[in-house]
Amino acid sequence: MPRLVYSKIMTKNAQFIHLRLHSEYSLLEGAMRLKKLPDLCQNMAMPAVAVTDSNNLFAALEFSVSASAAGVQPILGCQIDLAYAPVPLGGRKPPPAPIVLLAQSETGYENLLKLNSCLYLKADGELPQVSLEDLKRFHKDLICLTGGADGPVGCLLRAGQAPAAEALMQQFSEIYGDRLYVELQRHPGDGASRGRTADRGRIYRVCVSHGFAFGGHQ
Repeated sequence: MPRLVYSKIMTKNAQFIHLRLHSEYSLLEGAMRLKKLPDLCQNMAMPAVAVTDSNNLFAALEFSVSASAAGVQPILGCQIDLAYAPVPLGGRKPPPAPIVLLAQSETGYENLLKLNSCLYLKADGELPQVSLEDLKRFHKDLICLTGGADGPVGCLLRAGQAPAAEALMQQFSEIYGDRLYVELQRHPGDGASRGRTADRGRIYRVCVSHGFAFGGHQ
């Protein structure tokens, strides 16, 4: 088991703590070398950082050991694809969409491991994914980030399904309580800024109407 450090996050003088980062273990998605990550965090005065590779925890041991040795608090997490919508009558099942889960304790890490097993053992030839029932079963000591514009809530809003998006947010809230954070993302100059701004606006309105907490990143 990786060395787990779950003391209170050291936020003194910290301007930013990255809670959604892909390493080289996220194939075709991440270019961050784990060996370089602790030094980068120290240079940026970042006292803690999360690694949240897509649908795997392969980096957990190497990351937790190297970060702890450098005095940076490792936060173990995973970006997990969620099957969030039923198959419409006569239609095609929508592809899964990502959420981010962060472990608060060893119990949370154990639940991350169980969800990672669910990704592959229950896929039945489809893309790796978990169900809402899986999240309900293995939720203890996990913090949930909703995945931003490309997450399940953002996908539903972009498809014009606001009631379904609100219902899904309510389900997330029932599972995670005050451990649920809604992601708002900003990517200046990405060529789709107007669409992203509209997505953020839709997500913001849903959150404000239900009193959900926010989490943001660049």
